[in-house]
Amino acid sequence: MPNELNHIIVHCRDRRKSAAFLVELLGGPAPCDWGLFTQVDTANNVAIDFADALVPPDRINESHLAFLVTDDEFDGILARLKDQAITYWADPQKSEEGKINHLFGGRGVYALDPGGTVLTEFITAPYPYC
Repeated sequence: MPNELNHIIVHCRDRRKSAAFLVELLGGPAPCDWGLFTQVDTANNVAIDFADALVPPDRINESHLAFLVTDDEFDGILARLKDQAITYWADPQKSEEGKINHLFGGRGVYALDPGGTVLTEFITAPYPYC
């Protein structure tokens, strides 16, 4: 039986705001509430379940989500980031503000959700994993 990722749970400060932010950037269907989660469905049927963290806000670790997108989708995401004056970076360390990267023959950008706990990466070329 092949292994297949089904869903991931991301703890954040405000599950609805974090989910809405992601869907807005991706241009996807509205998230839905499901029990303790606000769920975002992806094109490859992996659910991202945002959950309000059950720990104090200062103990929430930053999560990281990465999406492989087409060039046209990337252009739309970058335009939405700029239109909404959302800070973005070329790197996960957040040292290259207002820039994108050109790694592995593609383009990439990082943005934080409104609660500052989910760093989302959008890339047009996959990383050359081992």
